[in-house]
Amino acid sequence: MDEPRPRHQTRRLPLIIERPDLAHPLRRVLALFATSLAWLLWLAMWIPFLAALGRHLGYPLPAIAFPSQVSLDSFFALLRIGPYVVGCAVAVVALSYLREKTRPVRTDERWRPIGMARLATGAALDPDRLAEWQTAQILYVAHGPHGRVSSASSTAPRPPLQATS
Repeated sequence: MDEPRPRHQTRRLPLIIERPDLAHPLRRVLALFATSLAWLLWLAMWIPFLAALGRHLGYPLPAIAFPSQVSLDSFFALLRIGPYVVGCAVAVVALSYLREKTRPVRTDERWRPIGMARLATGAALDPDRLAEWQTAQILYVAHGPHGRVSSASSTAPRPPLQATS
């Protein structure tokens, strides 16, 4: 009782992919049906090609004429130019690798590592107090009129004293 509850305490439910038994039974059946149908259609698309390949190899198979069937001759033409295409791709990759290796290394000034003195200056701290700032749990920052950091401290600023009447 002496500790507060977390503000955003939400119970995370497991994902359906982790626990398929949480899905609705109709959804599971429809997913199985759609997956089976997709696999059957994928296998059916191979039938014309396999039949043409079988005829090319000498098996007496009937000619299957699908409107989208690509002829076996075009397939073999692609196989004949395949090594040239792969060779050109390997040559382009090798040339780009060699070009990258021979290029002089240019470091981008924006991404260079900064030293402790520059870090302290950017945070408006004394370089001697930087270690204290790095170990602080809370950092109190004051901003100037243009939004830049004007001072930072790991101790809370004191409120101004008000005169009582």
